Amino acid sequence: MLKKNKQLAHFYDTVYRKGEQKHHTEFLFGKGKFPPDETAALSAVSWKGKTVLDVGCGTGLMAYEIARRGARRVVGIDYSKDGIELAKKIYQRKNLEYRCEDIKNHRGTYDIIVSLGTLEHIDNPLKTLKRMRGMLFQRGSLVLTSPNWLNPRGFILQTLYQLFDAPITLADIHYLTPVEYGQFAKKLGMNLNWQTFDFNWAHGPKLIKDFKRRLPNVFRDMKITNKKRQIKHFIRWIETHILPFDHTQNWSGATGLYLLTKKTS
Repeated sequence: MLKKNKQLAHFYDTVYRKGEQKHHTEFLFGKGKFPPDETAALSAVSWKGKTVLDVGCGTGLMAYEIARRGARRVVGIDYSKDGIELAKKIYQRKNLEYRCEDIKNHRGTYDIIVSLGTLEHIDNPLKTLKRMRGMLFQRGSLVLTSPNWLNPRGFILQTLYQLFDAPITLADIHYLTPVEYGQFAKKLGMNLNWQTFDFNWAHGPKLIKDFKRRLPNVFRDMKITNKKRQIKHFIRWIETHILPFDHTQNWSGATGLYLLTKKTS
C-alpha cells in the first residue's frame, strides 16, 4: 500500500499506460459515462467566463469539459508525464492547456481551482489547500471531491484498516469525510458547502460487485488465505442485512463534493 505522495507518480504512469479503464473499472460509473464525481463537480458552479486550474487533471476529461462549458481559460496540471501526454492527444481546445507540474511549483491566480479525487493522495492535504487558497481571486472557489467513508462500505473497510492495517485501497494516503473538510474550512477561514452522492456504491449492488473483487485482494495482501468461503458468506450477509435498509443520509454517499469559497469582507 502506498504511503507517500511521491510514490504515486509512477503508480499513475502505469495506470495511464495500461488504460484508465483497467484501473477505474466500469462498475464504478458505467461504460461510456462520466464518473459521478465529474458529473457532480460540473454542476456545482458556473464555469462560463472563468479562469480555472484543474489540479491532478489526469488524461484531461474534466478540464476539457470545463473548457467546453465556456471557461475563459483552463489549465490542467498533473505530475504524471504519461497522463499529460495523453491529455494533449485526446482532449484539445483553444482555451485549454496542460502542464506536467506539481501544484507546489505552479504559479497563477484563478477564479476556480478544481481537484477531483486527489486530496486523499497528498501527504499534507491542509498545506496543499492553503496553497490553493492563495492562488484564488478574492471571490474564488475550490471544487473538490474525495471518497467518503461515512456509509456501510466505509464502516466495513475502515474497520479492516483501523484495526488490522489492511490495505483497503491502492493509492489513498488519507480517508477523508465531511468531518475533515469541516476542519479544513475552519482552518482556512473559508465557507464550506458539501454533499455526498453515489449511494449505490456506498450500500447497493455496486458495493456487492466491488466487495466480490476487493475483499479477496485485501486478505491476499494481508497474507490471509483460504477465506473464500467466509468472504462469500459475509457478502451474502451484507446483501440480506444491510442493503434492504435505507442509508441515504446526506452524509452517507460513497463520494463527497466540497465547495470551499473565500469569505467576503
